[in-house]
Order: sequence, then structure tokens, then C-alpha cells
Amino acid sequence: MKRLILPALLLLIAISGCVTEKPGIVNEGDIVKVDYVGRLEDGTVFDTSLEDVAMEAGLYDPARRYEPLQFKVGAGQMIPGFDRGILGVKVNETKNITIPPEEAYGEYDPAKVNVIPRVFEIPIEETFNRTHEMPPHSFNMTFGTEYAVGEQLQVPESEMYIIVDNITGTAVTFSYDLHEGDTFPFSDQWNKTVIAANETMITLRHDFAVGDNIILPLNPWSSTVTAISGKNATLRAEEILEPEIRTPFGTMSVSMNETNITIDSNHHLAGKTLIFTVTLREIIRDTEPKTENEAGVESIIGKPPHPPKTE
Repeated sequence: MKRLILPALLLLIAISGCVTEKPGIVNEGDIVKVDYVGRLEDGTVFDTSLEDVAMEAGLYDPARRYEPLQFKVGAGQMIPGFDRGILGVKVNETKNITIPPEEAYGEYDPAKVNVIPRVFEIPIEETFNRTHEMPPHSFNMTFGTEYAVGEQLQVPESEMYIIVDNITGTAVTFSYDLHEGDTFPFSDQWNKTVIAANETMITLRHDFAVGDNIILPLNPWSSTVTAISGKNATLRAEEILEPEIRTPFGTMSVSMNETNITIDSNHHLAGKTLIFTVTLREIIRDTEPKTENEAGVESIIGKPPHPPKTE
């Protein structure tokens, strides 16, 4: 009998050593559903999956579905502190998770704040080369693939035209088909007029007038032309309606006073300690496909977008 004890004991140890998941609680890799209330240290609610809490906190959004948040634990879909804080929680258990800034949205970085004047000048004339080159794949993405040397093509979303001058395996050479006196609309807001043109260079003038309200490219706010002097126009930015704007680099907050515009690309929860009251509703393990609400699609606690290049 003694000779049977050792092999049986070794088998038991081997089997137990293979069990890394703890049943009934959240393990890394599980897909879970949770209800949560997110608060700041002063008790202010900044996000929740519960409709009644959102209404009481003045956060209710009729376009949002209030339901448990679904995500995969440890997959990097959530801020790190939330991901780790849910480990070991049982179904229907409620837990408070305190997350310092370094485990949430990082410390507040003054270098991510840019201040520009609210009243500024822009040139109303621009001079550029008539002839340009583009790699064939870039040219094709812009103008399509059906073209030949000598053909006139329209610049997308404009009334400008180009002439295809040459085509090689590495470049498409083209020239702007513009002549002195030509006028065409720009962004459906103002006209541009060709005031000089030769074989190599073209000069355009933006036909602004004092009092015009325009939106400049890359600016999320409108500006009013207050003066035109020589080759410059003076503009004043109008108060922005939405204090938070979405850009290809992430969400930025914008504020204005009489003299300056402040653009802050820090996450609005940067530098703050976050306190979540979390109730685990369900553990799905990793057996079901992702849903629309997985990975914090409607939640502030999902990982922040890629930071701006200036960060």
C-alpha cells in the first residue's frame, strides 16, 4: 500500500499545479459584466452604468444605453487600475476600487497645454508652385486610377483642376490649371482669386471682407474678420459652443477669455484619484464573442485614445 501513496500524491500535486484559475471569481482573461459608479475624491460622480445614478448626478444622456459594462479582464481594454481591481471579485459582490492617477489617466502635464491669442492675423495671399509630384498610390487615392498624360482632373471637393503632365513608375507629375483672374469658392465660405500666375508660380488671394464669419481649416471654432490691412486679415475667434472637441489625436478641452484660447490635451481626469464602486454581474469566461458595449465603448473608464503627437 505504501508504494501506491507516493504516485497518487504526485498525481494529485500535478493536477492541482495545472489549475491556475479560481472558480467563481474573476481571473485574468475572463469576460465580465459589471455595473459601476465612478467618483472623484470629493464624491462627485463622473460616470456610471446605472441610469438612476446618472439622472441623480445630472449626467443622464438619453442617447446612451445604461447597462452593465462588458470587457475582457487583462486585455488592456480598461485603465490599468480598473483591470487589476476587478480580479478576485465574486458574482454579485460589490467592491470599492481606488485608483491613483498613475493607474488611471496619468498625472496632469502642463506641457500638454497650448495657449494662443484670441485675436490673430493670417495672410490673405498664398504663393505656391504650379507643378507638383505625388507617388502613384497617393495620386490614385485622391484622383482615381483612370487618367492619362494631358488629361484634366478635378481636385476633390473643390472647383480647382489639374493637368496630368507625366506618369512614371515612381511619380505622377501634375500642374494646377489656374490662370490670372480665375475665381473659385473655397470650403463654401469664401472665394479665392488668382492674382498672379506664370509657368512656375501661382498666387491666390482669399476674398475676405470685414464682418465675414469663417471657419479656418483645423480650427473647431469660427472667427470673425475684424480688419484687412495690406496682405493680412485680422480675425477674432468666437466663443466655442462645445468645450471638448474630438480630434484625430484624441479629445481636447478648449476655453477662451478676452485675450487667449487655451487648448488642453490632457485627459479631463488626468491627475485625479478615481474611486469606483463596482458590482460584478456576470463572469462569462472567454467563451463568448465581443459585443457593442465591450471594451468600454460607452464608458469613461476605457483606455484613453492615442495621445497627440505633441504629448
